Amino acid sequence: MLKSLQSPTVAERAFKILQAMGHKCQYMGAAVDPLSDEFIGVSWSVNYDELAYLVNRFLDAEMQYIKFDFIDTASITPKGYAALEEAKQINADSQIGFCAMWFGSEVLPAWTEAILPAIVASGYEAKRIDTHDHNNRIDDEIIAMLRKSKFVVADFTGQRGGVYFEAGFALGMGLPVIWTVRRDSLHDVHFDNRQYNFVVWEQDKLGAFKTSLQNRIEATLGRGKLSA
Repeated sequence: MLKSLQSPTVAERAFKILQAMGHKCQYMGAAVDPLSDEFIGVSWSVNYDELAYLVNRFLDAEMQYIKFDFIDTASITPKGYAALEEAKQINADSQIGFCAMWFGSEVLPAWTEAILPAIVASGYEAKRIDTHDHNNRIDDEIIAMLRKSKFVVADFTGQRGGVYFEAGFALGMGLPVIWTVRRDSLHDVHFDNRQYNFVVWEQDKLGAFKTSLQNRIEATLGRGKLSA
């Protein structure tokens, strides 16, 4: 799946830096260091020189999305914030809520009794790749479905690598990701992901999980157009 992915364009790589800066800024006008090592991975850069080009030549000089306030810190300009807001409208008309999760039989009730009905009750169309008819390679179909979706519910029960990949891909696209996990698997979630606010569920309380997940979806995205 990874080998089949195309590298982002120069513009996409630069925009990933802008999005990461937006996440790090605690308030508008806050300054961060866009040339720190963490942005090398964010921007798919192979070295510091590529990162510096994306930041200085593209985001600052060419697009004027950022402005350096001091030698090593920059803030997002009004033009940059406008670009970020526009990007949030990705798949604005989509009504698809995609679920990335383990397909094991022991978590099937979580899908049928909680996740699926929560997405539907919120006014969206629930999709899971194993229930979607297609003739394509499964990895191609996953990427295609993510590109069509409005948001992703990612359940980390079972610690499946595909769920980590799909959640990361969705974040890279700017899609909202709603994080869920069964309580006994919470401690197994990779530490990089524990910063997110998980909806934690229990096997014998799927009704409560459905309600909590529906509330989180509606709080994050509002009611969908498919509401009854």
